[in-house]
Amino acid sequence: MPVAEIGGVTAAWPVVSPGGAAARAPASLPFGQVVHHLLQQASTTAAQAHQAVQDLAVGRAENLHEVLLSVAQADLTFRLILEIRNRLTEAYQEILRMQV
Repeated sequence: MPVAEIGGVTAAWPVVSPGGAAARAPASLPFGQVVHHLLQQASTTAAQAHQAVQDLAVGRAENLHEVLLSVAQADLTFRLILEIRNRLTEAYQEILRMQV
């Protein structure tokens, strides 16, 4: 059964094959562009969640479930970026501790 790709994610991240080796997508992006794309996505998601909460507060939102999903998605996106930042910081500190 074929699995459809999630738009925009497979082009930015390496695909891990069943053998364990990471196979780069043909149109792989540089790291800076991947980070820029993630930050744009996080900003858009946070703005959508903020708008959904405002709509709920003034009575324009009819479905509370969609508002909660929007807020949860923004939170998850923020946590992902925070974890990436933490891992990059740890890697940088590990490089600084290396003796030459």
